[in-house]
Amino acid sequence: MTAPSYRTTRTTTISTAHGNVRSARHHLDLTTARTVHTRQVVATTAALKTTVAQQGMLCIVGPAGAGKTFALNTVLDQHPAWHPIRLLPQPQARPDDLRHSLHHALGLPSPPPKDPGTSDDLIRHALHHPSRLLAIDEAHQLSASCVEYVRYLYDDPHTRVAVALAAGSHRLRALRTIPVLASRVSCWHELDVLDEDEITTVIPAFHPRWRRADPAVLRELDQAWAQGNFRRWATLTHRSTQRATSDPQALLHQLTPRAAKT
Repeated sequence: MTAPSYRTTRTTTISTAHGNVRSARHHLDLTTARTVHTRQVVATTAALKTTVAQQGMLCIVGPAGAGKTFALNTVLDQHPAWHPIRLLPQPQARPDDLRHSLHHALGLPSPPPKDPGTSDDLIRHALHHPSRLLAIDEAHQLSASCVEYVRYLYDDPHTRVAVALAAGSHRLRALRTIPVLASRVSCWHELDVLDEDEITTVIPAFHPRWRRADPAVLRELDQAWAQGNFRRWATLTHRSTQRATSDPQALLHQLTPRAAKT
């Protein structure tokens, strides 16, 4: 029996991070950008809550720029009680690289032991209490040996750990064919891009640059260039604030249209 695959619902809730919660970093470090709790963030929160409660394994997938990393980090920032461990492995990392990253992320005494068995014992002990959430971004870059190492830590009866993997949707089919993941992932959570209706509510809430923009112009900018992709909207915002003109319509005429979605 395969794990269920879910897409986010079409409901969008507009709210912003506040208080002492640290906000995830926006693309291009847009200092006046706000954290908008889109349907992607709301649905990711629900999926992560279930995963943590069940100490399961979750895979968040979506196209580049759709907001996987931002949504994941936003939710983790707001739930410190999950004791998240965040890893961003380098391409084709080796198990020793993961061991060292985990050693430092867990705050274990440095330097890490050179002996893999000793290192694993320290990591396993640290993963016993408190229970933790291991969040690995760009998980599609993990080598087969690193995936097997994650499985080893997850399956160990001594550890108390949930796992959240974030990966590009272009690798979804390949990830599903990895037996180690296919038999353990309890939810394949798919993020998609913003739709046309969301553009006119999410983007004005995202940055003051678009607060008074004509909704029709926002739709044109999205159709011509951003195509619902949050990273492209961050790039558009950066470009518009760097130019002399403050007219979104003028910006529209200066853009080179992107290829239509297929």
